[in-house]
Amino acid sequence: MIVILKIAAVILALLFLIRKKWDLGLVLFLDSVLIALLFGLDARTFAVSAGEALVSKETLGLIGVVVLVLYLGNFLQAGGNFKRMVDALKNLVRDPRWILAIPSAFIGLLPMTAGAMMGAPIVDEAARRWKLTPAWKTFFNYWFRHVWEYSWPLYVNLILTAAIFRVPMLRVCLAQFPFTLLAIGIGLFILFRYVPRVPSEAGTGRSLKDIVRVFGSIWPIFLTILLIFVFRLDMLLALAAAAVLTQVFARMDLAARWAVVRQSLAPKIIVLTAMVMIFKRILEASGALEAVVRVFPPQGVGAFVLLFAAPFLIGLLTGVNQAFPAIAFPLLLPIVGQGKPDMVLVLFAYVSGFCGILLSPAHLCLVLTADYFKAELRAVYRILLVPVAVIFGAALLTLLVFKVL
Repeated sequence: MIVILKIAAVILALLFLIRKKWDLGLVLFLDSVLIALLFGLDARTFAVSAGEALVSKETLGLIGVVVLVLYLGNFLQAGGNFKRMVDALKNLVRDPRWILAIPSAFIGLLPMTAGAMMGAPIVDEAARRWKLTPAWKTFFNYWFRHVWEYSWPLYVNLILTAAIFRVPMLRVCLAQFPFTLLAIGIGLFILFRYVPRVPSEAGTGRSLKDIVRVFGSIWPIFLTILLIFVFRLDMLLALAAAAVLTQVFARMDLAARWAVVRQSLAPKIIVLTAMVMIFKRILEASGALEAVVRVFPPQGVGAFVLLFAAPFLIGLLTGVNQAFPAIAFPLLLPIVGQGKPDMVLVLFAYVSGFCGILLSPAHLCLVLTADYFKAELRAVYRILLVPVAVIFGAALLTLLVFKVL
């Protein structure tokens, strides 16, 4: 019970300071200090752990990925590529509202930290016709970016799930694919309900030229996907290669090129990324995450509570997609099984963890996208809570139907 109260204090402090509009990087650092105090982590260990997190290969690589993602987005925006893409899509789709979903969903096929930042400028360009608020633009970009993560086999969280429970990846993906369809359906329902239909802009009609314009306008993104999935290049190297080639083929003067680079080296976002990694490391070093998953007994009702609480809280606290399967799932093996696990329990645990990720104020996709659109997280949460609740409700209903009733 004491452990739960401590974790509740951490979450409430996080949400309270965010509501007070404190800088999120500072909030995450202060919450890291609070975790250290509550779980008995001494000052020396705190400093060493934070320092290791700050200079770790994982953190530096992540910062590099975030900066390069920002660069590609800024480059395509500055060059008018996103406008050309939106103009071409207007000819290809009958209902312009699809443009608020298709690009983000397509980019979501590329497992990339802070990948929602790639779709943000496209959504921003497409949303001009409706004058959508920053919160709604953030929601559409964020939601459709993550619809594949329940079943797309290239995501690390799914790879870890299959590996930990020793079950074929195909089986995991097939079992959870209905939730990808559900997420797409929820997103489209909200999109078509909230955003009014407007007449399609006069165009030349559908043509092969428009398809070529769509692909050509965001060629660096397609190149990145090709380098990662076909040539098996590391994500950081693939992004770097695409960035270098944009400079080679760019039709910009030196001042415009430097402006794009300078805009991408955003200190606030770099610091925020570093603070997320420090926050994650302190959670691990303090033993807070292990304490959470050991609170509930692995039998009876306690087992079902643990299936939800462990992955959800780890996802909510860290905001790191692979954290909830890596930390929680090994401790759930006595409940779920290994080799031939109960796939209903796997599904419920996975969806619980991913709902925590979607709601996490430490999730880079959420905070960076909100920062891009200048949206208040409170306003985004007002929109986000209902669809996330529907997703979780569907997982809970599945559990009740197949395991309880």
